[in-house]
Amino acid sequence: MTFPWRTLLALAGLGVLAWIGFEIGIAGTDVTPPRFTGPATLDKGVISGRRIDGKDWSLDYDTVTMSPDGSFVSIAHVRDGRLHQRGKPDVTMQADGVTYNLSTNDLSVTGPVRFRQDDGHGHVRTFRSTGAEYLGASKTLVLAKPSTITDGGAVIHVSRIEINFSTGQTNFGRITGIKPGTS
Repeated sequence: MTFPWRTLLALAGLGVLAWIGFEIGIAGTDVTPPRFTGPATLDKGVISGRRIDGKDWSLDYDTVTMSPDGSFVSIAHVRDGRLHQRGKPDVTMQADGVTYNLSTNDLSVTGPVRFRQDDGHGHVRTFRSTGAEYLGASKTLVLAKPSTITDGGAVIHVSRIEINFSTGQTNFGRITGIKPGTS
C-alpha cells in the first residue's frame, strides 16, 4: 500500500483556499470607523482674519461654532467687529451673525448690521442694512440689500452699496435722500 499523497495535497490546497477566502471575508472589520465629530463651539472671545500684508478683520463674539469639516465658522452676536484699513481708522461693525469661509477669507453678515466709518478727522458715516458680504481677497464690503447711510445730518437710502477699502472706490445703487434743512 502506498501513501495517498494526491488526496493529502488536495485537502491541503482546499484548506489554503478556505483560509484565503476567510481572510478576504473579514478584511477591514478590524478597522474602527472614524468617530463623527460634531461642530466645535467656543463662547465669548475674539476671532480674526489675517492676510500676508497684516490684519484684515477681527470680531468680538458671544459664540463661535466651527463646521465639522472645518471650512466654515458661524459667529453669533458680533459686539465689536473691525474691518482694518491701512493708514485709516478701522470700520467698526455690529451684527447678529457672521459666517466666515476659511478658504476664501470672506465674511457673510446676517441680521441687522451696522457699520461705522470714521475718516480720522471727526467725520463719521454709518451704514445700516439687513445683511452684507465682506470679500477678503479684494477688501470689498458689499451691502446688496436696501441700506441707510447717515452722514452728518443727511440720511441717504440706497438699494446697494459696494465699498473697496483698498482703493477707496464706492459704488451705489438707486439713491434717495433728504438733507437736513431742505424739503
